[in-house]
Amino acid sequence: MRREPLIIGAGPAGCAAAITLARAGQQPDLIERTSGPTDKVCGDFLSADTIQRLRALGVDPAALGGAVIRHVRLIHGERVAEAVLPFPALGLSRRVLDDALLRRAQEAGALLRSGRSVRRIGVEDGLWTAVDDRGAFWMTETVFLATGKHDLRDLPRARPGGGAIGMKMYFSLRHDRMRELDGATELTLFPGGYAGLQPVEDGRAVLCVAVRRLEFHACGGGWGGLLAAIQATSRRFAAMLEGAVPLLPRPLAVAGIPYGYQAPAEAANGLFRLGDQAAVIPSLTGDGMAIATHSGRAAAEAWLSGLDSAAYHRDLLRTLAPQMRLAGLLHHAGMSGLTQAAATLAASWFPGLLRQAATHTRLRHRAVVGGVAGRPNPFEIASRSE
Repeated sequence: MRREPLIIGAGPAGCAAAITLARAGQQPDLIERTSGPTDKVCGDFLSADTIQRLRALGVDPAALGGAVIRHVRLIHGERVAEAVLPFPALGLSRRVLDDALLRRAQEAGALLRSGRSVRRIGVEDGLWTAVDDRGAFWMTETVFLATGKHDLRDLPRARPGGGAIGMKMYFSLRHDRMRELDGATELTLFPGGYAGLQPVEDGRAVLCVAVRRLEFHACGGGWGGLLAAIQATSRRFAAMLEGAVPLLPRPLAVAGIPYGYQAPAEAANGLFRLGDQAAVIPSLTGDGMAIATHSGRAAAEAWLSGLDSAAYHRDLLRTLAPQMRLAGLLHHAGMSGLTQAAATLAASWFPGLLRQAATHTRLRHRAVVGGVAGRPNPFEIASRSE
């Protein structure tokens, strides 16, 4: 009899796996290093696909107060290109969403071990063994790794040189600026990076910035210098933040984000990587949450169906390949001063380009794995705009 998988990380990917396993009668251990709801660097944009997946897991982001987003604006200098999104979307903070998912996982039957960090993990005699910072010990054939952008020391991802720096802050905007932002997500391009501003629940706005290390250090290597540098390139961006009140003591930050990373389909060793541990799609696409929830559920269903980790990773690679390729091209165009102006000009002339970019960077495939006749394919995705 197989031991139940150990799930490390209780974000959207880990909770999706836990809920799926628990609904099937399992009682997985879910290890989370934080002791309560916390803010995370990214993930506040929920596309229609993500909303559908969350509802299938028993969490309705609209009922949690998610702010409706219908438009996208691309900004470079003083030029603004705008289009209606090809799908409905919501802005919802990770603190609120993660808390709801975690409660749902516990209600389904998962065993939460919060406030614990895995210190050592490896394979001994064909079994995964893990030890946390309290000395607790686990032994299992299967590990679901869902630690987001943060690696475990014993299970690092292969990272490309450099990597981007990601930063995030919540703001209370001036009433007139919040009214102008209502229903839209704004992506401001600046030399070496891009900044996304959008509404979330409770009348707040969130600003997420992805910037190359070189440009970040060139503006002083701090949040204030970075904001000043972006404001100097765009009067609209400066105007939107005029009089804004930051709502966190300091910005959230993570360095070395390996955009474009995809976990290889290695030998079937019982390690299932989920979410950002499986694939890191560039932030400007806003589809990281769809990948997280899909990978968590797909991994759980693969395990329940008797498929090994290699089959799961091969399918995930195949499923994500088209959107990851396009997202990578858009990310490089959004980071490069050579293409930022041209991309914004083209989008202002042909707003349909923004809609096409949003459409084709979604997780909308129906992936097929060599399954068993008469058994539902655990990797099937049924994504419909609402």
